[in-house]
Amino acid sequence: MLTPADFERRLRVVSALAAAFLVAALAALAWWQVLDTGLASEDRNPRLLSRFYDPNRGRILDRDGNVLVETLSDGRRYLYDASLAHVTGYLDPRYGSQGIELAYDAALSGRAGSGWVAALRYELLREPLRGDDVRLTIDPAVQAAARETLGGRKGAVVALDPATGDILAMVSVPTFDPGALGSTGDALLQDPAAPLLNRATQGLYPPGSTFKTVTALAALEAGIITPETVVECPGEIVIDGFPISCRNTPQGVGTYPFSHAFVYSVNAVFAKLGVDLGWQRLEAAAARLGFGRDLPFPLETAASQLRSPGSPRTTVLLASTAFGQGELLATPLQMALIAAAVANRGVMPAPRIALDAWRDGERVAELSRPSSTRIADAAAAEEVAAMMAGVVEAGQAAGVAIPGVSVAGKTGTAEAGDGTSHAWFIAFAPVEQPRVAVAVVVESGGQGGVVAAPIAGQVIRAAVQR
Repeated sequence: MLTPADFERRLRVVSALAAAFLVAALAALAWWQVLDTGLASEDRNPRLLSRFYDPNRGRILDRDGNVLVETLSDGRRYLYDASLAHVTGYLDPRYGSQGIELAYDAALSGRAGSGWVAALRYELLREPLRGDDVRLTIDPAVQAAARETLGGRKGAVVALDPATGDILAMVSVPTFDPGALGSTGDALLQDPAAPLLNRATQGLYPPGSTFKTVTALAALEAGIITPETVVECPGEIVIDGFPISCRNTPQGVGTYPFSHAFVYSVNAVFAKLGVDLGWQRLEAAAARLGFGRDLPFPLETAASQLRSPGSPRTTVLLASTAFGQGELLATPLQMALIAAAVANRGVMPAPRIALDAWRDGERVAELSRPSSTRIADAAAAEEVAAMMAGVVEAGQAAGVAIPGVSVAGKTGTAEAGDGTSHAWFIAFAPVEQPRVAVAVVVESGGQGGVVAAPIAGQVIRAAVQR
């Protein structure tokens, strides 16, 4: 029988051993979790791998609640609409994550809003966190129209709500299968067609005559021209030895209102206008519209540029920039936002792609809110909107006119530098109370008014019927 002294001695020994074990366990945990970071990046780490095959990861939904992406029984993420691959992105143990899977990983994985108790139980007991469903702004009917009309042609379509900035449709072609990335990733990376590139947000193209909306807006704001100002083209003008013709207008040479030069996209008139405007005012207007910086958007974007970094501000470059060529590069998202800014009479919305998070049929969190910024004078934007409406009324954009709906647009045929031209079209509708702004580019597609405009027309039809 133990004496009280023996019991106390054994208790001290057991307590010391327990304390030593606890210290050793904490030290090991600190080593593996904090100090030895090699394990965290080891591709055989079960905890790391489990993130990519988590059956509790939330689904990705469109704005109507239809499932776009979900986790299958084998742990793989499955996308139901391949045209949204660049939007929803991928989740792969080798290639990491991209798109919505990356931007809203905290909500999808359950780490956002799980609370400290759930987080502690996950860390200590490995109890899985349950992810939330993320509902996007994508409208299924508008997305289907963009997907079907662009078809297999390389290019992109962006449609958004000018009032809220909600992305209603976003298509980039060629696309890819996110679920097969593990076996196709290397080939996709080496493919010269760049199928992993989201052309809608990262594709940089010369915008051609669609950029004349920016030049016109800047000139109208500066007060150096009005839609009624009579302009003249003698056949061609020469700026520092650079000849620019007066093609594209029924009258050819002669005089006519500036609005007529806009509708028929007369390069020579805009070249002279750009020189009159000057670099400082054109750069300031382009900067307000988003050129020269990454757009505020959850998905990865490329910055549109007015001229190449370090390029001298020559008069010839200014003239060619003013009518949409030179060293100009723009993304379709950028041009859709410009159309939206004109539609809103000088107010540009911030683009957004995610609405809210859901669990068990209940809304649990708001993921974004509409916001906008005034970037141009309302009166000047109103005048540009009227001239864009004139483009459609004059029949310069095939397949865009909709009975009972006023549509405004601007065509663009941009030289690609390889002997071909990219087909562009930007538009918004209805003119009086805009509900959709669109940008379409078809790589090496030819004339914008012939090739890109009909695509935009179908997208607009789907959007105004929402």
